[in-house]
Amino acid sequence: MKFVAIIALGLILASTAARAEDPPLKMGVEGAYPPFNSVDAAGKVEGFDVDIGEAICKRLKRTCEWVVVQWDGLIPALQAEKIDVLMSSMTITPERQKQVLFSKPYYFSYGMMIANKGSGLSFSSEGLKGHDVGVQAATTHEHWLRDKFGDAFKLHGYPSSDEMFLDFQNGRLDAVFAEAPAMVPWMEANGGVAAYEQIGPNITDAALGTEIGIAVRKDDTALADQINAAIDGIIAEGTFKTIAKKYFSFELRPQ
Repeated sequence: MKFVAIIALGLILASTAARAEDPPLKMGVEGAYPPFNSVDAAGKVEGFDVDIGEAICKRLKRTCEWVVVQWDGLIPALQAEKIDVLMSSMTITPERQKQVLFSKPYYFSYGMMIANKGSGLSFSSEGLKGHDVGVQAATTHEHWLRDKFGDAFKLHGYPSSDEMFLDFQNGRLDAVFAEAPAMVPWMEANGGVAAYEQIGPNITDAALGTEIGIAVRKDDTALADQINAAIDGIIAEGTFKTIAKKYFSFELRPQ
């Protein structure tokens, strides 16, 4: 009996040691999409996605190792095993699901367009005709605008939302289109409704996508299951809501 007990104890200790030696999870993030993810003056990543990622890593008893990758290089980096997890506010779409395995949604979104207060613009081909509209390139928002409006107006795609908003502030764009959880905090930090106005309705079209997920490689089903369980855990314990309140004045997961 003592011999059996010693073997059992040895297996437990070996399992614990293996768990303790699990390598860090390489978390891929764009680093240019505040307040979701950005890089501060010291070169450290920060934002909602980063805080949620850290909470997930804590539940998995793993360390997050953050890797900044340009937006259109995130999926290739995941497929090439340069990162383990894509944690960068990516909309779940059928096309992307052919390339990566998504978690359950960790938040929900919708699209919106804004312009300067009193612009006189309207959300239609005629109302935007001849105007310059900005959008982040290689996103569902860019594809949706092109499909809906074609060449009715001049659509400018930007590598990052920071660059898009900078051109908007400097008068090189008449309107910008993005997801509301990114647009509203930017408006609030830059003059709010006194300076800007929403053009048209909130866009909840399924073709635009409203579910935002975390991606892993297609064959990494075990990690996807662990991430899903961690998402459930941080929502149930209130961690998700606490983190969200740091960045947003509205609900990312409406009941």
